[in-house]
Amino acid sequence: MAWEWVAPVATGAAGAVGVGFTWLAGAQSRIHAERMVEHNQLAEERARLLKERRDAYFAFLHWIDLVSKRAEYVTQGDQDKLQQFDEQWPWGKRIDWTIDVLIGVQTFGSERVFQLAEDWMDAHDAELRDVTAELRKQLRAVVRDELQGLVPQRDLGRNRR
Repeated sequence: MAWEWVAPVATGAAGAVGVGFTWLAGAQSRIHAERMVEHNQLAEERARLLKERRDAYFAFLHWIDLVSKRAEYVTQGDQDKLQQFDEQWPWGKRIDWTIDVLIGVQTFGSERVFQLAEDWMDAHDAELRDVTAELRKQLRAVVRDELQGLVPQRDLGRNRR
């Protein structure tokens, strides 16, 4: 029996197996690259949403400080400071800012912060100064915990309404 045919067949089979594994490695490489691109896109989107959340929270806390300061001037009867405040922040500008701030918190904020914000506004409208001060502290604590990553942010960017 002649064995001359074994070497060429083995070489051909090894070549075919090599081509198959090369194709498989290429396919896996493409799949891996697609997953990496998708992962990077998700990470970028999450970073953008986190920045939006941070900006919305900072704007809201700043708004609370200004609204509280104006309420303090009204309570104290300090007409000079109240007039200066109203000149710097006219009623129409305050309304526009209020709408922007609330939309930001509603759109990008967590359920907890949104609920505290609504509670704060209700207490402020009812002129409950002690309650607003306590809710303000709670808001700052929750915002700090969320932005420092101490609270999971599963609902990042979800609109609740």
